[in-house]
Amino acid sequence: MAAYNQADFIEHSINSILTQSFSDFELIVVNDGSTDDTANIVESFKDNRIRLTHNDGNKGLIYTRNRLLTLARGEYIAILDGDDIAYPDRLKTQYCYFMDNPDAVLCGGHAAIIDENGNKTGDMLRVPIDSNVDLFMLFGNPFVNSTAMFRADTFKELKGYQNYTISEDFDLFIRMAEMHKVTNLDKTLVDYRIHSKNTSTLNTDLRLANERKIISHMQQRIGIPLNDRWLNLHVELFNWAPVKKHLNDYAFLFNELKLANSISNRYDEKIFNQFLFNKWMDILISDQINSLNLKWYFKTGIFESSYFSFKKFRRAFKNSIKQL
Repeated sequence: MAAYNQADFIEHSINSILTQSFSDFELIVVNDGSTDDTANIVESFKDNRIRLTHNDGNKGLIYTRNRLLTLARGEYIAILDGDDIAYPDRLKTQYCYFMDNPDAVLCGGHAAIIDENGNKTGDMLRVPIDSNVDLFMLFGNPFVNSTAMFRADTFKELKGYQNYTISEDFDLFIRMAEMHKVTNLDKTLVDYRIHSKNTSTLNTDLRLANERKIISHMQQRIGIPLNDRWLNLHVELFNWAPVKKHLNDYAFLFNELKLANSISNRYDEKIFNQFLFNKWMDILISDQINSLNLKWYFKTGIFESSYFSFKKFRRAFKNSIKQL
């Protein structure tokens, strides 16, 4: 638990860990130079499973979380931000998954959104639970960081978080997925708090800049050379801001991705091509586009009849008819 000025929330976060149904853990709280009452609140807990350590000033999330490289003694590392709340069976559920799946190195789950006062909003952060969850990283982060649990030896082998402020968790998960099995459980594991001081909210420009670097690296690993045109289009789709006049360009991008992957074998070709087809369908029925001729659904190079189920056809047909 990285903690910087979390006095308003950290008591609830810590209590949610101390009351877990799985009790064999250490709770490492790294105080990142807080100037409020955060440290005093942590020290008020009398539980020898809590290990409080202090940074020499405010060092930021990457430095703070990387202290786990030397501090963590457990076989697994579970992340919980100091303003979020873990469900009682969160650790037990994920630990049991790892016991049953020794080849997996990372698992997460869904999160329910709460407001600044801890009230449920009714909204959810639902993550993909597909067996090929690593594919979803091409167009977004498929993990909620406060639900992440991963193997400590893998974390240390990869040398922890790299210099991608606000997106450091996404970069770590990508590197884990390149060599190992990663997944999400179809379970809601935490309450995720939305408030005005959320780090990602306060640093949008920095997050977008680092996401752009990460997407560029993903393209290169698939086999697409550096190209600003492909990168700009990919960034649009990653941030789910498709533009109708760019549809032809998106189709070219998808065909470039398919061709590059067929050469590099980064992903299973059949699974990868079907994933891109499904993503293409999502683009066409998105609110940003949503005014199309049916011909777009059969775009050359993306469409394959084996992927196009009757259910998908009906959805595409109804969507096109609505525009007449």
